Amino acid sequence: MKEDTKKNVLNYFLNISIIILIILCVIMGYSLVKNSIASKNDKPKIITDTTKSVTNQPNLSYQIDVQNGTGENGVAAEFRAYLKKKGFDVVEMKDYKNRDVNRTMIIDRRGNKKAAQRVAETLGISDKNIIEQRDSTYFLDVTLIIGKDFNELNPYREKNKNTK
Repeated sequence: MKEDTKKNVLNYFLNISIIILIILCVIMGYSLVKNSIASKNDKPKIITDTTKSVTNQPNLSYQIDVQNGTGENGVAAEFRAYLKKKGFDVVEMKDYKNRDVNRTMIIDRRGNKKAAQRVAETLGISDKNIIEQRDSTYFLDVTLIIGKDFNELNPYREKNKNTK
């Protein structure tokens, strides 16, 4: 008699499990049919050039390394904030090996003179201060080495103009 009750309980749980699986299959089938009918009514979206619409910041594709060669604290942070505000992607910021650089310079790391010129134009640096040093070990476009002339450049000119 114990065996019969065990079999009855086991059959009961198996039948309940089968009923639950059938209900889940019906729900999934209904959802599949409903979504396929709804998707037929949707018109396909046309994808166009997204280079300007995704970020709306054309400079974001240029990756920049900002290095402070002045020996003064906070200068690189000011330039980083200014470049980010202008839409550039500043990926690294550190002190330059020489802390006595007179003129700010831009190093083109990938042979993309346009990127270096864009940074120079944004900061108010002469094209004469752009140097090309291609190096495939750097995963960035431009290195900015800030010199002692940093007060003459746009980030500080605009900052001083706003405080007056």
